[in-house]
Amino acid sequence: MSDRIGNFIKSVSACLLMTMVGCSGYGILQKQEVSGIPDASYERIIKLENPEGAPDKTLAGIVHVTGKETVCADFPRQRVIQSLDDLEKPEKQALAHFQNYAIRDGDETLGYVSVPVEYGVNIWRRDNDPVCKYSVQILPPRHRHGQTDYQDAVQGSTSW
Repeated sequence: MSDRIGNFIKSVSACLLMTMVGCSGYGILQKQEVSGIPDASYERIIKLENPEGAPDKTLAGIVHVTGKETVCADFPRQRVIQSLDDLEKPEKQALAHFQNYAIRDGDETLGYVSVPVEYGVNIWRRDNDPVCKYSVQILPPRHRHGQTDYQDAVQGSTSW
């Protein structure tokens, strides 16, 4: 009897979840890692800044927007730059070691994202938002899903 109730609850929960996701108009696109960002002209280049970072960690990411769709970044400190030449020397050096992802929906490439290796990225499609149809969410290392403050602590002789 309890197995039937458990299966019923699971079935109802799954149906509700699918209904909520289907009606929301939001979806996460699959991340597609690329080896590098193509040298092309972009409509916008968004610099994501981390002013509290060490001198070589002030750059939290770069978003290249092709202009085919509206793409924005979900990050508190950002500004549009003309080209990568606008970056400081330590930022340019750090950018060479970033992970790169394509913002793709189907066969169409809408832009690219470059973030430090320790950062995470989610790319959201918002069908109901004409101002920002595709949103790039940057997940700083401390806020990654599944990590505790203990895992973020620097392990050393003074850490107990």
